[in-house]
Amino acid sequence: MHSKLNNIIEKESETYRPLILVVDNDYDNLLLASYVIESLGMAFVFTDKSEECLNLVEKLLPDVVLLDIVMPKVDGLALARSIRQNKNTAHIPIIAITGLTRPEDIEKIVEAGCNSYLCKPYLLEDLELKLYAYLKRPLI
Repeated sequence: MHSKLNNIIEKESETYRPLILVVDNDYDNLLLASYVIESLGMAFVFTDKSEECLNLVEKLLPDVVLLDIVMPKVDGLALARSIRQNKNTAHIPIIAITGLTRPEDIEKIVEAGCNSYLCKPYLLEDLELKLYAYLKRPLI
């Protein structure tokens, strides 16, 4: 059985690979993010279905969530609010990945509980910097 205490101990070990959950309804965006994350030596899980996001967050307790905002069925703002309302997942950093760039859109993203955002299309280096910042790891 894998307890949360084991999860904490594993995350502190030198061999631990941070887990990034990527949620985006565009397969090309998922593929791009997965290449970046893998090249950084991190593990990832991705889904193109917004309705799977909360189950994955609760089950896997990822180190960071990369979250598309404009999604069918359940948008990223609602997902971010739900993650923040759950005491077991509220601590997980959420980086919004979005094409929404107006100041009022960014304000809604922050109000929903996202820690940060990247505007599509984003530079790969920007994604790398955000991941390292939220994982509190030095750049390689």
